Amino acid sequence: MITAILLSGIIQGGFLALMLLRKPSNQIANRILAALILVLMSHLFLICLDVKDLFLAYPHFSRLSWLLPLLYGPLILLLTQSITDPDFRLHCRQWLSLLPFAVYFLILLPYFALPAADKLAYLSDPRLVAQQDFGRMNTLTNYLHVGFVVGALATFYRNLRKRTDHFSNSELIDVHWLKEFLWIVLSVMLFSVVTFYARKYRLAYLESIYPAHFLLVVVLVYWIAFKLLHEKTALTPVPAPPQAHPAHEAEPAIKYAKSSLSDALSDDIAQRITTLMHSEKPYLDNNLTLVELAARLDIPRHQLSQVINTAFGVNFFEFVNQYRLQEFKIQALDPSNQHLSLLGIALECGFNSKATFNQAFKKLEGTTPSDFVRKSRESVLK
Repeated sequence: MITAILLSGIIQGGFLALMLLRKPSNQIANRILAALILVLMSHLFLICLDVKDLFLAYPHFSRLSWLLPLLYGPLILLLTQSITDPDFRLHCRQWLSLLPFAVYFLILLPYFALPAADKLAYLSDPRLVAQQDFGRMNTLTNYLHVGFVVGALATFYRNLRKRTDHFSNSELIDVHWLKEFLWIVLSVMLFSVVTFYARKYRLAYLESIYPAHFLLVVVLVYWIAFKLLHEKTALTPVPAPPQAHPAHEAEPAIKYAKSSLSDALSDDIAQRITTLMHSEKPYLDNNLTLVELAARLDIPRHQLSQVINTAFGVNFFEFVNQYRLQEFKIQALDPSNQHLSLLGIALECGFNSKATFNQAFKKLEGTTPSDFVRKSRESVLK
């Protein structure tokens, strides 16, 4: 039964990885996720061999299950960075996250180099195998898993603010599925720690659930498939220029303290932004990004972001939606548009969804769109 479930996860993972590798958009994030799924598939295959006691038939596969899991943490962290960080680029320093994998590989290399006969002699001693399987290396692996996922969650929440400074479309900002994924993975990791120690110390009632955490990995694979196939799963970062810019912090004055942008140039850019927003109305494009607006103004993206933050006191998302909101108020009160629904008008004004529109309207106007329109029309009649 367990073997059948594990095999179903392997097959599903293969289809998922193939689908991700064939996606043309955001190839970095898709390839990282595909690599993560391939590692999961390989690990599940090794678990199948273990469950069916096939390591004696294929001894050279033994202890690979000690090594492969060291890739989970780095891949999950890279995946989070590639999706949530608009400035993400692969750098040499990111290879440092593979240091635990490299260290484990060097430690295990003498075992991997052993002839099959020596490995069989080791595998024929169940007591020794169990002692080694639940030894220091795999104990440390559990904590590395938890540490990497906690680091990925910290990265996720830190970069949420960054995304609002680059996107005007809430669907491009919203990576709720990734948050769910990270919390689910953390839960699986913590559960695996509990089952690991239950098996290691032969704890009554808990020892028998040890194989269950491998089944949770299969559930995770199917969950990813559901999200990718049935929901709008955002894997869309902002195209980033070669240079890196300071990380976003709480106060613009602190964030831009070392900026070379003069007050005069900042005022000039602010005036150009205002003129462009009124004359060309780029906010009507519901997928408008900071990069695209900067290109229209022919200025560096980081200068545009700084001016919006300092001169207008808002982030890019709020800045663009303020214009969309004003456009909505004009169009909604136009008698020629009375036959249109409020949502239809909002979508024409650049909003991408009812939820985003209602949230922005309530925040800026303190009332609902329907109440605003009704009261405005009543005041005109009076």
